[in-house]
Amino acid sequence: MPHMTRLRERTSGLTVLLALTMALSVVALSDSTAEAFGSFWDDDGSPHESNIEAIAAASITNGCGNGAYCPDAPVTRAQMASFLVRALGLTAADGTTFSDVSGHPHQNDIQKLGTAGITNGCGNGAFCPDAAVSRAEMATFLARALELTPGSANTFSDDDGMAHESNIEAIAAAGITNGCGNGLYCPWGAVTRAQMASFLARGMGLEPISPVPVGFPTTGDDALVSRYHVLDRRDDGVRISVNDMRYWPRSFLPGLDVEPDDGTDVVDSAGTYAGWDALSPSTDWKYKNLYPDNVWMNFELTRPARVGVVWRGDLPLPGWLTSWEQGGSVGIDGKFYPVYEKSFPAGPVALGSVEATDKWRQMYVVVLAEADGSPSPQPPVPTGYPIPLPNQPCPDWVHGRFTTTGPDGQTYNTWHPQIDPVYWCSFGHEHGSDPARIPGTPLVPYGYVAAHVPQDEPDVGFKEFIFDDESGQYWVRFIVHSGTASQRRVCARHHTLYVQVYDNAGNEKMAVNFKADYGVAKATGDAGGGVLQPTVCGYSMQTLSEQVSDRKRSINVGADSNNYERWDSRSDTQQTRNLGLAQFDHSFDIRNPMSHCVDLTCDAVGVRDPERENGTRRTLGMATWKSNFLFGAGTALAEGEFYTDVYGSYILPSSDPGAVRQYIEPGFSLGFFKNAAANRIECVARDPWIFDYTCHQIGGAGNLDHLPHVPNMNIEESLRTN
Repeated sequence: MPHMTRLRERTSGLTVLLALTMALSVVALSDSTAEAFGSFWDDDGSPHESNIEAIAAASITNGCGNGAYCPDAPVTRAQMASFLVRALGLTAADGTTFSDVSGHPHQNDIQKLGTAGITNGCGNGAFCPDAAVSRAEMATFLARALELTPGSANTFSDDDGMAHESNIEAIAAAGITNGCGNGLYCPWGAVTRAQMASFLARGMGLEPISPVPVGFPTTGDDALVSRYHVLDRRDDGVRISVNDMRYWPRSFLPGLDVEPDDGTDVVDSAGTYAGWDALSPSTDWKYKNLYPDNVWMNFELTRPARVGVVWRGDLPLPGWLTSWEQGGSVGIDGKFYPVYEKSFPAGPVALGSVEATDKWRQMYVVVLAEADGSPSPQPPVPTGYPIPLPNQPCPDWVHGRFTTTGPDGQTYNTWHPQIDPVYWCSFGHEHGSDPARIPGTPLVPYGYVAAHVPQDEPDVGFKEFIFDDESGQYWVRFIVHSGTASQRRVCARHHTLYVQVYDNAGNEKMAVNFKADYGVAKATGDAGGGVLQPTVCGYSMQTLSEQVSDRKRSINVGADSNNYERWDSRSDTQQTRNLGLAQFDHSFDIRNPMSHCVDLTCDAVGVRDPERENGTRRTLGMATWKSNFLFGAGTALAEGEFYTDVYGSYILPSSDPGAVRQYIEPGFSLGFFKNAAANRIECVARDPWIFDYTCHQIGGAGNLDHLPHVPNMNIEESLRTN
């Protein structure tokens, strides 16, 4: 259930949402349930959450107000002073006075830090309290505060000659930092409040505290509708579509605009249907008279329901509606329309079209209630937490419910639908294929691998691709971190990749995870395919290109460049063979990426059209240069459960802090796409709700058929980040 584009401003929609907030009673969970979310509502699922909890328990932080911690906000020098003063218990404030802190909220703590000799300010008698703290400055703050011995090793390649280098080495030797990945420290990067919590917790020797995750609501709390689509006939076939469709749980009330694209179909009177769900199909003319039987509009019920059709067309009724019972009436845009009702069990429901010929007719609206005809109850919200509203961005705590435990016992974010199934609010991003396709619904801890670098990989960037292999005996699952909304992907050569195989009973046959090498960042499209020239990566992309020629990320340059971004890894490496991926050419093709490089340096990115009229589309390109994929224990470092470093280079004991769990069933082997007489196999999502992937051979002598139409995945204009 999806979410990611610009949300249009709808005055009538806002009116009804505000009315709902006031009119609907919100059931509060018990205090003990609210506490299970932890000290703060906006850090749930963050890889730093356990350290945020640790410094909160030690009274080092009270958050940023209103029950929040603001984990992604940069730490200012003034905030850093208060963090350290509380951590160290400093009390004396009679030392150096800085010229620019008088009246500042953190003035006393800044003075205490100066008295303790931990800071000399930023020069010329000033402290620069509101400047962001760089990672290099943070190292010096911590090294002085903890009285660490300056180091002389050369752990990182990007801090040579810096005034802070010896202190960076000191905190590295103390186990407070492992850098930002790839042998770098990123000294000029800003420190976020979440990162600061981890630096402090490690430096103070605090034990991480993992709050108990709240878990998923019961099925009875779900919205009545879990997915929907209409059938869209095109010249060369039919595809499913969600264009212009809207679903409003518990929202059929006066003020609701049931066709928000034109702003003229506002509910005046809901009658006996007040508080029912509303589901509106598209009014596009091409849907008329195409499907006279019950096959045009389709939706899935989570439980038995009473369904009503607000008929706004002419009489006589279409054949598919004649068996329905006439109920009450509702007022929309100054007119009253009859409602025809029918009871349905849980499961799929299919309705017909308006059956017009060459005459325009208004589209009907569907209203839904519980089986007894009563509106669905408002789902519970923890006491003091922001209330989620249908079709609006979800509060962070709603996202925080979707977590799972990693092999290291830590809590990580995991897969969730694009639209929350309980509150029907938007997450603003999607994670691809639904794990429920695999028996048992195995969930993957997205941040598990990156936490062992350590490296920040934002949760929104993880995308799942699930399909069955050629034999029909196995489910194959790729999960890659491939976010396209920011500049960070340009510099990050290695990205987390999970490769998993399950049999049809859901038994794990293979599960390996590592930092895969996607090599050089190059320009795609009109920019000519040359190597990008970023100056902020800490290494030379051109030098890397001379070492790695068969792995690349092709990134758009310029606002008018192509609408795809492709990541290729066309060679097998020792690391992939170590993990049982004997032949593993692959690529990921991301249609309509969220951002593009402004120029060839790509030191800055520009946001592409957030409306993205063609929706968000992903394909998984299965390159077959070596004729097939081979997975199994034959080339692996070990069989069964074993542990390696994050790159899959060597075996580690499970107790090693950097050890990542791997699993290959002893003797397991799988070859697929092995009969492909094509240049490549491409797997395309054909279902906008569960991202059901179907694979086709393309190119060469095996050009069996063209790719099917890809559905529009931008449900309810909910996809905003990628």
